[in-house]
Order: sequence, then C-alpha cells, then structure tokens
Amino acid sequence: MHCRIVMRDGSSYDVAPLTKKNGKATCVYLEKEKLPAECDYVDFLYDGYHSRACEGGFMFAPRGTKEGGTVLCKFRERDEDVEYISDSNYMPIFGFSTDERCIFSVVTGMKYDYRIVMGVKGGEYYVYPRFFVDGNSCFEDISIDQYELPIGSDYNDMAAIYRDLKNPKPLRQKVVEYPAVKYALESPELRIRLCWKPVPSPVLTQTEENEPPVIIGCTLSRVKDILDGLKSHGIEKCEVCLVGIETRGHDGRWPQLTPIEEAIGGEDALREVCAYGQSLGYQMVAHTNSTDMYEISRYWNRDDVIIKRDGEYSFDPINWGGGRPYHICPERAKKHTEEHYRILREMGFKGLHYIDVVTNFPPRPCFNPLHPLTTQDTADIYCDLGEKAREDFGGFQSEGGFDFASDVLDFSLYTCYNLYTTPHPLFDETIPFWQLVFHGSIMANPSAETVNFCVKEEKSHLKFIEYGGRPAMYINSKYVDEGGCGNWMGETDLLCATDEMLEESLCKLKAVYDEYKTLNYLQYEKMIRHEKVAEGVYRATYSDGTMITVDYNAEKYEVTK
Repeated sequence: MHCRIVMRDGSSYDVAPLTKKNGKATCVYLEKEKLPAECDYVDFLYDGYHSRACEGGFMFAPRGTKEGGTVLCKFRERDEDVEYISDSNYMPIFGFSTDERCIFSVVTGMKYDYRIVMGVKGGEYYVYPRFFVDGNSCFEDISIDQYELPIGSDYNDMAAIYRDLKNPKPLRQKVVEYPAVKYALESPELRIRLCWKPVPSPVLTQTEENEPPVIIGCTLSRVKDILDGLKSHGIEKCEVCLVGIETRGHDGRWPQLTPIEEAIGGEDALREVCAYGQSLGYQMVAHTNSTDMYEISRYWNRDDVIIKRDGEYSFDPINWGGGRPYHICPERAKKHTEEHYRILREMGFKGLHYIDVVTNFPPRPCFNPLHPLTTQDTADIYCDLGEKAREDFGGFQSEGGFDFASDVLDFSLYTCYNLYTTPHPLFDETIPFWQLVFHGSIMANPSAETVNFCVKEEKSHLKFIEYGGRPAMYINSKYVDEGGCGNWMGETDLLCATDEMLEESLCKLKAVYDEYKTLNYLQYEKMIRHEKVAEGVYRATYSDGTMITVDYNAEKYEVTK
C-alpha cells in the first residue's frame, strides 16, 4: 500500500504508511505529522483492492445518506470505464472480494473526513478511500483496519464483523430501560406537518417586514380530529410527531422555537393537543432542529456560524423556509437545544424526541477560531444531545443513518434516500448492510421512498418489508415547490385537508398498523443474513429463525417461522 498526497497546486508524491496488528485486523496508518499544510487530499492506494472481472468477485460501500444505501458492484465484464466518488459515507467501511482474496476494511482514523472512490478502468476494478485533510485539519492519524476473511465470504460475513465491533445495545435491553422505546417499537410513527413557509424561499435574507406568509397544512384543532380518527379506526398505538410547531412553521426561524406559531393555534392549543393525545394512549413527540440558524431568528449571531476549511461560512445550498440556512456550530447549538428540551418537557411531550438531520450528514468540523471543532468533537456533541433527549423524553430519533450516533439513536426516520430510484451505472444491487449491523438494536424506516409506502407503488412496501422496517407515515410530507430540491419522500401523500381525505388516510394507516402488529416482534431480532434467491426475489433471515422472502415479480412476501 502507498499513500498519495495531492497538493493544492495539483502536484503529488507518495509516502509509505505504517502497519501494526490490531486484534484480528492489520492496521494501516499514516501519521498525521506526515501531512503538509498545503495538502488537498490523501489517497490510500492498495494493490489488494484491484481485480479483473472474476466469478463471484464484488466490492461494496455505503454511500452518503442522500445518495442511496449500501451499493454492491460485481466484477463482471463491462464495455466502458466508469468511476464513482461518494459525497460521504454513513458507515466507515468497505469490502472487496475476489477468487483469491477477501478483505473487509474499517476506517478508524479520520473516519468522518473521507470519501470512497470506486470504479473500473481498462477492465480493472478498484476501490480506495480519499481523505480530505491537511496538516492543520488532521487531528489524528489516518488509519484503516483490514480484516482478511476466508475465500467465498460475502457481505453478510463482513456485516457480522462490524456488528461485533460496534456492539450496539439490543432493543431487548433498551425497552427495559426506556419504556418509550418499547412503545415506539410496537407502534408506527406518524408525523404531521402543520405549517411552513414557501420552499425554496423567495427571500434569501428575511426580516419581519419581508418574511413570506405561513402556509397552513394542519391546525392543532385538526390534529385532535386525526387523533380521534386513529382511535375510532382501532389504531391503539401510534407515536405522533408534530412538525412545524415553532415560530412561523417548519424551518421558520431556527434556532428559535417560541412563541409557538399562532396560525396553527398557539401554545395553549399545543399543550392541550399533547395532553389529549396522551389521554387516548398515544405517544406525543415534537420535531426540533440543532443544525440551522436563520438571520431572521431572534438568536441570530454570525459568530455562531461554522467556518469551513476554506474560511467561508457554512450554509445549506437549498434556501429552506427561513431563507438561507447557515450551519450553527454544534458547540453554540447546545444551549438552544437544551432550551428546546426544557420548553417541550414542560409542555408534557414524552417519547422519541426528534432532532432534524443530525444523523443525516457526516459531522461537520468548525474552523471558527472562537469555537473550533473537529469532526469527532461534533459527533460527540450530537451524541450528548441524543443521550440528553433520552433522559428528558425517553428516547431519541433523527433523520438518516450515519452511525456515529448508533449508541444513542433509537429510530431513524430513514437510513438513506434514493434506495432504488437513482442507480449509478457502476452498481448492480443495493444491500441492507446497515440493517445487517443494527437491526435488533436501532429501529429504522429503510428509505425516504418507503415513507408512506401505503399510498405508493407496491415496490415501496416490499422494500420496507425486505429491510425489516418500522413504519414511518407522514401527513403533508410533500411541501417543496417546483424549482426546489424535490419532494424526496414522494409526490403521493397522506392528507387531512377534508374529511374525505382524512378518512382515506386513516384507512391506509389502519392497514399499516395491522400488518406491523404481526411483524414488530422481529424488531428485537438481528438480521443475520440477506441473499438474492433469484432475479427479483430476496430473503432476509433473522436470529430467531424467521425468514422473510420478498418477490418483486409477483409483488408479494412470505414469512416463514
């Protein structure tokens, strides 16, 4: 193996990494002192990660949340060269197997600061990590642990290694410690978006004078109708998450939460709805945000914003409801999050508290000299906030599957986007590697595409079943206008604007609830094997012996115990 250090002026040179034993693995590492300040990125290049087309050969890697799942590339003959570079990696691992060697690699040093490079060129397949660090930003040695497996091993065997390394707390233990987690395990998640401003925002820098009007999707009075409807339809358990309760609605003025938006009913109505839902036996939770800061917020302070490696302020490229969403430094976000917790706790909310997007992206570093953070510092802060949510509300949920938070995450709204709709030409399959590691420890809805599967094509439902999900249903999931980022949870929706729409939604929710009651026992079990049985047919095997076979051709599934 050699490391290629690429400088900002385009020049490069190679250095030899060091090796050492780390238990059953061989650790390959590059000391952080070897990196110059002018370094642009470092490629870890290894001859063992190269292969010609061969029977049974493959490589795989998880992609960034928005890119879509863990992807499998088979070493088959191809007519053209193709390369893929991830935007990030929600698990710091990749695998490579030929008829001569099988290697599972775990990035252990600077694991939030790299992208995976995969491709085929001139008939030769390759994979390697590319670390975007320099002598100033590299806070620890770059390191990769390599595990040699017997020839013929597959991704299930590699998942078993990573599962042992992560050693996530089993749900059987969590439900004893946290009754709210047990309730969530036995119920679907129903999110209700109440109100929002136009997205993408027509006003980049908002003030009280130019702020766009709020769009009302559901008032708190209508939420009571929904709760009554759940009860009358025989849905005895449901965790209800209210989205867009804050000032001026969803993403209105973060990190400002109060006053609760008057257009939906205000604070007194919110307290009443929370208590009413609980009186019917439902778990009531709320949606907050710990990553964004808008200039219209009463807490706006440019000194709190993350500064990137290039010296620029960090912000999201999409202008959400509040205008340009600057990324607040996690260190500065802590006080606002703790205030959100205090307010919602006093209002009576209990359950798996939801913080938006913190597990949806890799931890961001901050180069602001007032509050510098490494990516590991950011991960630690978000984990602390997740643990505090457990203490205050009984559990923690977020959006996305980045596994730095696996010790504190109880439910992922979706582990990825675009699980099956936007394949890259290099890849042949997506595989449930995340589920093979974390099923039985973290509940998850598999993908943004499987949100509201009850009103979508059957493929969405079957993918949910194949990946062993907990249902995530959403009233008013669709809220982005034309010209924005698109409605990533789909163009079909659950609605409540009229009594007819609400009745249709409730009937769909009842079917989801009834089906999940027959399957939720599997949330306690590990997914120990996943395999392709035939073209369009897949099987997942669980630790209790249950097998679920999903047939996309016949659009049906079978449970064998």
